[in-house]
Amino acid sequence: MMYIFASYIKVFLLLAGFRDVNAGSYVVLLIVVLVAAIGYIAFLHKQNREKQDHIEHKNREIKQLTHEFKLLSILANDTDNLVAVTNAEGQIDFANRVFREIFGISQKADISSKKIFDLPGFEKISEVFLESVRKKANTQTEFFISAGKGHRFWLQITISHAIFQAEHKVMVIATNINDLKFAEEEISQQSEELKVQSEQLEAMNTELEYVNQVTTDSINYAQRIQYAILPRPDDYLKHINDSFVMFRPRNIVSGDFYWYGEIDGKAFFVEADCTGHGVPGALMATIGNTLLNEIVVSEKHSNPAIILKELDRKIKSVLRQEAGLPDQQDGMDMALAQFDYETRELSVSIANQFVFFRHKGALIELEGSLFAIGGSDLHTKKPDFDLYRFKVEPGDVLYLFSDGYRDQFKEEEKEKMMYHRFKNIMQELGEHDFLKQKALLEKRFDEWKGRSRQIDDVLVWGIQF
Repeated sequence: MMYIFASYIKVFLLLAGFRDVNAGSYVVLLIVVLVAAIGYIAFLHKQNREKQDHIEHKNREIKQLTHEFKLLSILANDTDNLVAVTNAEGQIDFANRVFREIFGISQKADISSKKIFDLPGFEKISEVFLESVRKKANTQTEFFISAGKGHRFWLQITISHAIFQAEHKVMVIATNINDLKFAEEEISQQSEELKVQSEQLEAMNTELEYVNQVTTDSINYAQRIQYAILPRPDDYLKHINDSFVMFRPRNIVSGDFYWYGEIDGKAFFVEADCTGHGVPGALMATIGNTLLNEIVVSEKHSNPAIILKELDRKIKSVLRQEAGLPDQQDGMDMALAQFDYETRELSVSIANQFVFFRHKGALIELEGSLFAIGGSDLHTKKPDFDLYRFKVEPGDVLYLFSDGYRDQFKEEEKEKMMYHRFKNIMQELGEHDFLKQKALLEKRFDEWKGRSRQIDDVLVWGIQF
C-alpha cells in the first residue's frame, strides 16, 4: 500500500517538474497534501456546522410557532367569539370550540374539507372574504345569520391575514353583537318616537303660538277699550289746578282703574283696586266703571259714603254673591273723593284703603273703613263707610293710590317697599314742585324695583286743587 502511495507521489513530482526525486521531495509533497486535506476537512466541518445552525434555528422557529399556535388555540377556544383560520381559498384549517358548537361540528371532527363560506349563513361573506384576500387587506363587516338550532345572530366579522410557513393564512373572527344591535334598534325606535313626539310638540307649539297671538290681540284690543273709558285730563282739569296719573298695569290690561264724573257742581274722583289683575281684574274694573256711572251720573247720588254703600250692594247683586261663602270675594278696594268746586269743600270716603292729603303743607293720612266693595259678607255688621270733610286751600293735594306701588319687591331681595318707605316718598314729593312729582314718583319706584318683575298693577293719582 505504501509502495503504491510512494509511486503516486513520485509520478506527481515528475509531472510537477521535479527531475531528481529524492526523500526530501517526498516530505515536501506529503506536507502539501496533508495541508490540503486539513483545509478541505475544515471547510466540510464549517459547512456542516452552518447547516446544523440553520436546522437548529428553523427548529427553534418551528418550536416558537408551535408554542404560539398552541397559545392561540387555547385563547381561541376560551373566547366567546367564533374563530376560524383558513387558507386563501377559504379552506378551514382550524375552528375554535364556539365555532364548532354553533355550526354543530364535533370538536374532534376533521373540517379541512370545508370552506368557511359554505357554512349556513356564512355564504354572505364570500364576496367580502375573496376581495379581502385579493387585496390582502384587513376587512370588517356585519351581517345577520341563522345557523340552525335556534342560533340567530348579528355578527361583526373581522378578516385579517398572515403568512405562515410561506402560506397565506386568513383569520376570521366573528363577534356576537346582538346586544349592540338590539340597543341600536331600541335607540332607533326611541329616536323615531321622539321624532314623532317632537313633531307633535311642534304642531302643538304652532297651535299655542296661534292661540297666544289671538289671545294677545284680543287683550290688546281690550286694552284700547279700557283706556278709552278711563277719564281724560280735559274732563277734570277744568275744575282743579293740576293732576298727574302714574298708571302701570302689571299685564296688558289692569285691575286698577280710576274714574271721574260730575253732577250739580260737584266733581267726583275715584281710584279702585279690583280683585286680581290682567283680564279678570279688567272685567271687574269694567263692572265698577259701569256701576259708578249708574249710581253717580244716572241716579244722582253725591254723598261718597252712600255711593260706596250703593256700589257694594250692586256689585254683590251683579256677581250673585251670597252671604257666608268665603270663595265669593270678588270686589274692589276704593277711595272716592267729591269736590264741590263752588264751595271748595272736599268730601272723602274710603273702602279698605287709606289716602294721603297734603293740606296747608302738612301730609295727613286718611284711614278707610275695613269694609271692601263686594264680596261675601263675613262680618255680621253691614258695611259702613266713614266720611272726611275738608275746606280746600289752593295748592292742597289729594293722593289716591292702590297697594301695587308699596307691595313691589326690591330687586334681588324678598322685601317689599311697605307702608313706611312709601310714606317717606310721599313726604319727599311735598319738597318738589307738583309738575315734577310724577317723575320723582316713577324714579323712586324704578330704583326700588330694578330688574325684578312687577307683581301688581300700580296706580297713583295726584290731584292738586
